[in-house]
Amino acid sequence: MQPDRRCGESKGLGRILWDRLRFYIPYTWRFLVLRHPEPLIYGIALTDSCNLACKGCHVANTGRPDMTWERLVDSLRNAWHRGFRELYFSGGEPMLWCDGERTLEDAIVEAKRIGFFHVHVYTNGTLGLDTSADLAWVSMDGLPGTFERRRGNAFAQVEGAVRQGRHPKVAVIYVIDRNTADGIEPFLRWVHATAFPVMGVMFYFHTPYYGRDELFLNSEERVPIIDRLLGCIKAGLPVINSRAGLLALRSGNWPRRLPVAYVMDIDGEYVCCRASDEICADCGYAACTELTEFQRLRPSALLGMLRYW
Repeated sequence: MQPDRRCGESKGLGRILWDRLRFYIPYTWRFLVLRHPEPLIYGIALTDSCNLACKGCHVANTGRPDMTWERLVDSLRNAWHRGFRELYFSGGEPMLWCDGERTLEDAIVEAKRIGFFHVHVYTNGTLGLDTSADLAWVSMDGLPGTFERRRGNAFAQVEGAVRQGRHPKVAVIYVIDRNTADGIEPFLRWVHATAFPVMGVMFYFHTPYYGRDELFLNSEERVPIIDRLLGCIKAGLPVINSRAGLLALRSGNWPRRLPVAYVMDIDGEYVCCRASDEICADCGYAACTELTEFQRLRPSALLGMLRYW
């Protein structure tokens, strides 16, 4: 089955822009001025299956069943009717998901048909980037010598997928842990020097889903690393995180369990992420601080958010 990737074009650009403005103008007023954290971003973990065995990952290859097409469509419609308008698919590795002849591409097309404004995909990049998602987030935690400490021997495969895929909008997710922290600046310089075709690099910290393991960096250990990232921004290296978002992550002064974002998997639905509440204090999901600093009207976060639209 080959889904029609032009599904959004039939509405016309003017209608699409009008629909988004009609939603976002009142939403922005309520979110920024009235401080109402209303639903916006919805995530669906389609499958736990993954073709890698990344160190520190405990949510892949658990043996749980994949999402069915019927449940997926019901969940998309339910989320849209509750006010969510931005969507992402994750896993496991979402490129592996299928239900009969239905694949990830069918899920993206259906989401856009229902009315989601943007659809993002989080992928390890080893299966290529042949997707009509508006943005593909690819996991790369350093150059060879660092990358394999977390992801295994797949750097060349991922690099090739990004360079050859010709996807119009790709960004990198770099997870900082005890094994990858030293690779930050070399990787950023490589991205810049080789004109790696990505928007930039978003840095997360390893979040200890199942307890503080040997990869975990505590708040004191994170501070000098965040200072290095701030220096990278000042030096003009391709860091997607905003200065405001990094400062919030550095201080820990930001609210956890953001009700603006939900995620679901085969077992149910969760506010913000699938970790337990005990993990929130050690959260390393920098995207959360980008949202909180956007709501606080920090200029760098406001400007940074425009990259996604």
